[in-house]
Amino acid sequence: MSVRRGAALTVSFAAVDVELRPQRKGGTPWSGGDVLVSKDGSPFANAANLPSEIGSTGRYALTLTAAEMDAAWLHVVVERDGIDPVDLLIGTAGNPSGTVFADAGNTASQFKTDRTEGTTDHWKDCLLLFTSGALAGQVKRSPASTD
Repeated sequence: MSVRRGAALTVSFAAVDVELRPQRKGGTPWSGGDVLVSKDGSPFANAANLPSEIGSTGRYALTLTAAEMDAAWLHVVVERDGIDPVDLLIGTAGNPSGTVFADAGNTASQFKTDRTEGTTDHWKDCLLLFTSGALAGQVKRSPASTD
């Protein structure tokens, strides 16, 4: 599973029936307030999407939006009468994202982004995954500093 900050993510979980543990509970009708999301310890808010059952398995898929995933840590809570509560903790801190700005000074080895790290060589020898544009899907090692 590829987890990136600011990129939509689909996770799955089992809805365990509280009266028939460990049996899963299929056909669960979800509504607003059943799925809550906290970003970086902020107060919980309703998730943008509701879970959908995968077949008739009692296992559900939940798609978290790019906006919901724009955090270093995401805490997802799923609570519904008749099933055991589900807590999902998702970390994206090791996978920062950024956008390359169009700039006449950009080259194949240097380009301007919306990242704000000010330390010299902060990204030296890191792997960069391009997710859009002519390099989409390619992974490149950042070059060593010429400073």
